[in-house]
Amino acid sequence: MLHTVTTSPFHTQSLQSCLRYISQDDEILLLQDAVFAGLRENIWSKTIKVSGVKIYLLKEDLLARGIVDKVDECFEVVDYSGFVSLSVQHEAQVKWE
Repeated sequence: MLHTVTTSPFHTQSLQSCLRYISQDDEILLLQDAVFAGLRENIWSKTIKVSGVKIYLLKEDLLARGIVDKVDECFEVVDYSGFVSLSVQHEAQVKWE
């Protein structure tokens, strides 16, 4: 299952809730303000590393926020084409806001 999160983990509980309900076969795509979770040396990147789940960040949202060069290496950055590929790869998708 693909989980998409769109809100900053510093302002909402969406990412925290998502991490609570995911399974090892699931993947997470962080979009919009949720990409702030991918910054190096923050509590969320550390939490995500220990979750063992594959997490992607949307490149266009990183660029729009000027943080593309500040992303922790544990995340994979994808463009819109990668977003489409993830959507096709996963039959089910859950959006967390």
